[in-house]
Amino acid sequence: MSPSGRADGRWDRTRLATRANGRNDMARDIDFGEVLAAAKRGDPAAIETLYRRTAPQVIGYLRASGSYDPEDVAGDAYVSMMTSLHRFEGNEEQFRAWLFTIAHRRLVDVIRRADRRPETPVATETLEPTVVDVRDPESEALSRLRLSGVLEVIDGLTDDQRAVLLLRTVSDLSVPSIAEVVGKPESAVKALLRRALATLQRRIDEDDENEEPAG
Repeated sequence: MSPSGRADGRWDRTRLATRANGRNDMARDIDFGEVLAAAKRGDPAAIETLYRRTAPQVIGYLRASGSYDPEDVAGDAYVSMMTSLHRFEGNEEQFRAWLFTIAHRRLVDVIRRADRRPETPVATETLEPTVVDVRDPESEALSRLRLSGVLEVIDGLTDDQRAVLLLRTVSDLSVPSIAEVVGKPESAVKALLRRALATLQRRIDEDDENEEPAG
């Protein structure tokens, strides 16, 4: 498991970010079943391929969900994934749902721990690098969304609405996979998506009206 960049049981965050930013074109033509089987045997190239196929979306989801250290949370998620990989059976869509379930749970754990600790103010300039990184296409896209005000609107959604919306848009998961990740029925996920999108549209329309010049 050396290509993962693990050190003392953790995935090194610098290498996580570097690998997540890299191109994964070479992975797309490789059969997922073969990659999974090889990764289960501990093949370094196969493990790296699994990572390259999923890391940008995992880190993007964690960052858009408000994680102050998405690479660290992702690292914990990938360690857990590798620990249990030998027990996983399924196709690529099921693998992605399983991985995002792990990442989502790690995120929830981090948020709960943070809620139990006294809040420490963080300077805006300290947060800025986690939002804007020109070397990271995913960060750049999120930055454009933030500049357009979309992320601020998303922040106003309920936790469940925000989670399903980001899993659908940033992580590109199907409704059944999202249902598995958040532990809700598909009907509930569809309802949450409808309400989230309706709220976004309403708030964007309100902002547009407020910006219209006086006649």
